Amino acid sequence: MKSLVNFFEENVDKYPNNPYMWEKRDGAFQSTSYAEMREQVYQFAAGMMSLGIKKGDRLALLAEGRSWWVVAEMGMFYLGAIDVPLSIQLNEPADLSFRLKHSESRMIIVSSSQLAKIEALKKELPDLEKIILMDPKESYARDEIYMGDLMEEGKKILENDFASFKEVYESVSPDDVANICYTSGTTADPKGIMLSQRNYTANTEQALTVMSVPEDYIMFLFLP
Repeated sequence: MKSLVNFFEENVDKYPNNPYMWEKRDGAFQSTSYAEMREQVYQFAAGMMSLGIKKGDRLALLAEGRSWWVVAEMGMFYLGAIDVPLSIQLNEPADLSFRLKHSESRMIIVSSSQLAKIEALKKELPDLEKIILMDPKESYARDEIYMGDLMEEGKKILENDFASFKEVYESVSPDDVANICYTSGTTADPKGIMLSQRNYTANTEQALTVMSVPEDYIMFLFLP
């Protein structure tokens, strides 16, 4: 059985120079290779280690689809931490507050377009230790840090002691919880569905038994 970490590592080793993701930046689609994505994931995960994040910790993620969304979630998986993805369509403060409190999220990664929602709730979330910003600001509150700066810190950690980081991600198990997905909650409080890393890799393996994905395919994912 494979964890998401195992699965990702194997495929980066097979296809290091293949485009992993295309993203429109500066008016044109630009690719990030498998190897480049792994480097960014390593940096973010190591940066999170410097903040004291460990296996089993919950981290919320509130942002539109972008490459750093993937970096953030994969970085969590490398530590055995649990992602709590939040839809950008959640506009009611009570909906966000419930999910953050119920999941016991220690920190949240958020884009600039969603930051105001979290700033409005900060007083209600005393256990939320840190807000990690995907986009830079001119100045930061004491509980805020720019994701790019965190990745720079992670880069230093990797240069000085990669072995300790590798030991952490090699300890991640396929049965470790990957994320907590909340239901819509239309008739009651939403329920947190816990999915393991193996749930995802098994789903991928099963899909490949009924369809093939040639190496040169480009897949378009239309996500909220």
